[in-house]
Amino acid sequence: MLIVMQPARRSEKDVEQHYQDTIVHPVVFDEHADLLDAAIVDQLKQLFPDGSASMWGVVPGKKGVNVSRIKKMRAGDWVFFSGDKRLYFGGTIALMWRNKALATRL
Repeated sequence: MLIVMQPARRSEKDVEQHYQDTIVHPVVFDEHADLLDAAIVDQLKQLFPDGSASMWGVVPGKKGVNVSRIKKMRAGDWVFFSGDKRLYFGGTIALMWRNKALATRL
């Protein structure tokens, strides 16, 4: 199991908006089913029977600087969000997949 530190300063407008849109207000799967593979929807609904979950996207970074770190992450790993000199949210990775269209929409 890994402990992942996710830097994300909520003092930045786009980070705060994403936090509000996908963490404070969990993502409803059926609202994005047009962009999700059916197998992913099935897995999400098994993990979260109420049909929604908090989500956070991780980007590869400039020149793929984050790719090796992302590849190490697995379901069950802990993740902590930090910014502005404090930890403000934590959780467990339940499922990981790549979907640029969904990330762009969210």
